[in-house]
Amino acid sequence: MGRLRSLRKFVVALSLSLCSLLFLTLLASQVGQRLFRRRAELLLSQLQSFELRKTSWQDAQTQFQRWGPNREFDEHCDSHKCSLKITLNELVFGYLSERNLFAKLDDYFRWRLKLSYDIGPFARTEFWLLRLYTRAGGRPARVIANIGMRDGMVWSRGISVRVEAFEFSLFAAVNGVPRFNYYGDHWVASQLLLHRNYVIGRPGGCEACAEGWVQFTPYAAPEDVYRLMQLDLSCLTKWHPCVTQIDIMPGAWAQYVAERSQANQSGEKLTCSPAIIEILGRDSANIATAEVVRYHENFYSKGYDKIVATVRVIDRLKGMAAWNVGETRDVTLLSGTLCADDKVRVGSRLILYGGWDRSNEVQFDPQKPWPVIPMNDTNVNLLRRGIYQDYSATDKTE
Repeated sequence: MGRLRSLRKFVVALSLSLCSLLFLTLLASQVGQRLFRRRAELLLSQLQSFELRKTSWQDAQTQFQRWGPNREFDEHCDSHKCSLKITLNELVFGYLSERNLFAKLDDYFRWRLKLSYDIGPFARTEFWLLRLYTRAGGRPARVIANIGMRDGMVWSRGISVRVEAFEFSLFAAVNGVPRFNYYGDHWVASQLLLHRNYVIGRPGGCEACAEGWVQFTPYAAPEDVYRLMQLDLSCLTKWHPCVTQIDIMPGAWAQYVAERSQANQSGEKLTCSPAIIEILGRDSANIATAEVVRYHENFYSKGYDKIVATVRVIDRLKGMAAWNVGETRDVTLLSGTLCADDKVRVGSRLILYGGWDRSNEVQFDPQKPWPVIPMNDTNVNLLRRGIYQDYSATDKTE
């Protein structure tokens, strides 16, 4: 009987100890997560205080000094351009994102016992503990903020958030860009007709995750940027995990859903306009003017007339590092597109534009079609206005 009593006391004491340990672990986890959230909110607040094209790089660096080892400057910084990144990792996320003890133990036993496996027992244990942690309210997360400088002024800023929960990942990113990616007429986002300096979207093919993003240029209205950067960072500490874009970026995503619904109902098609030409100037990586010297071939493909021609380069307006003024080149001109003339003739003066990489190493495929715009003073001036808004236009590589 005495032994039974002692065993009961031991079991009760062990249970109480385990429960106390679990409680203290959860308490420490919750305290740590709330401290992490406060740091993330402070970082977002500092980022919001910068005004693009007006805040000096020196002032921005001074404000970010408090982040110490969390700061990282781009290795290619110089007096003309530079960027700074601040990374905040929640404790568990930071541990898992590095080669930790679990991975080292798996590697050791794989080598010591000459085993062959992709996922070892310690990695499985790590996954089980992570699952237990997230089910108990833990939210492994990472927050990254960045700012970019041009000629002593802040020209870009952004923030991205990643939160893990129940084998599900939530991503949100709001970032400044010099221009939007453009690869052809159908890539001119319909959103740009509503607001030419910012776009909202999400990637395709994201399984077991939800992701939303916002991109804006330095010319976006400050009030729009402030509104779009309003992230709900309570997702870093909520007991019930955030699982949709509207949970973490409520303002931006509500606008995205509303505009997408309107676009689907209207079915409006893009038409050439001064605003469109200016947007093409900003968002195209390569723009040149040229005169058609002769045709090589006409053929029909995918609903468009393609004209393989020889052109003489008149001027390089943007990019086109491999092209020289006065030389002739064989190119494929894609007619029948936005802002194009109905007919291209020998002697026609055209503006060729495209979104391909503008680095020196690029070799333009003669078969790759170039959209064109008639060359005249009005169109060239509109394109130059757009080019002026792209602060990366003079960069040699992207």
